[in-house]
Amino acid sequence: MSSPLGLKDIPLLADVPAEELAALEELVANRHYKKNAVVVAQGDETDSLYMIISGSMRVYISDGEGREVTLNTLTPGDSFGELALLSDQPRSASISTIEESHLWVISKGDFLACMNRFPQIAQGIIKALIERVQALTDEVSSLALLDVYGRVRRLLMKNARQRNGKLVVPRLTHMAIATRVGSSREMVSKILSDLSRGQYISVDKEWITIEKPLPSGW
Repeated sequence: MSSPLGLKDIPLLADVPAEELAALEELVANRHYKKNAVVVAQGDETDSLYMIISGSMRVYISDGEGREVTLNTLTPGDSFGELALLSDQPRSASISTIEESHLWVISKGDFLACMNRFPQIAQGIIKALIERVQALTDEVSSLALLDVYGRVRRLLMKNARQRNGKLVVPRLTHMAIATRVGSSREMVSKILSDLSRGQYISVDKEWITIEKPLPSGW
């Protein structure tokens, strides 16, 4: 079993000295959420920073007719709500748990007070926002320049992690993958079926296992 994460394991705070981390630790609140719980909703006026300690989460946007597009998945070490620390704008996306999750939460007021006391913390925020912009640019480039298979392949590799010596991806439904890559569920199902028949991937209830390097084209 892996050791529990500490504040120093959150990339947003990775470069913050121990003294500053100790001050922040006194301000964080523990929150536990069940599977499929909505943590923040699109349009909310919340003003807190969230850091994921365990579990996984889905970032998505929706319209008034119930249609949704998944933008990203978040795992331990990821954070969200950085923009809420710097502006009074409502949440631009909803975030819900994929599985039972444990988060640390710190309010905007407490975080800003700590940042004013320790200006080095601002460097982590700036770095996180730059990385967020770069990730968004990559997503837009993917949608514009890659075909559907290329986008599915990119999604699998982006979310792959090591487990028992193999690359695995937390299992997503075909519809969830389709919304991420901007395609139909039928097309995604055909691509994954072909990859399974070619023994590039195997699928069980929890994981998509990448058995060998995915082909560059389909």
